[in-house]
Amino acid sequence: LKRPNFNMLKQMFKSIGIAFDGIIDLIKSENNAKIHLISTIVVIIVGFKLQFLAIEWLWISLAIAGVWVAELINTAIEKLTDLISPEQNPIAKKIKDYAAGAVLVMAIWAIFVFCLISFPHLWMWLAFSR
Repeated sequence: LKRPNFNMLKQMFKSIGIAFDGIIDLIKSENNAKIHLISTIVVIIVGFKLQFLAIEWLWISLAIAGVWVAELINTAIEKLTDLISPEQNPIAKKIKDYAAGAVLVMAIWAIFVFCLISFPHLWMWLAFSR
């Protein structure tokens, strides 16, 4: 039997910790991330209240993850653009606008998915909860 490589495990946990630090820093420093966090919590609470099905949770979780990934990439692009071009530059502005647009597209899709899933549940809950 091969002995476990504890250095590899230690490095893996260190990498995960660094990634979590990035997420925590994003939430602390970016207003949009705070909005995403509140939205994520609200969607999860509504999902439990309306008893989403497993397949619905799959779509909801994919939408939530997509928004978070887009926001993380957008913020990284913005920070890198600021580092490379600290002065006002029309190309740097376009780069930031494109990255922000990606977040907007993902957020709109996530809202669409949430509405598509939650409205029928909400309708049934309102119609038959009496």
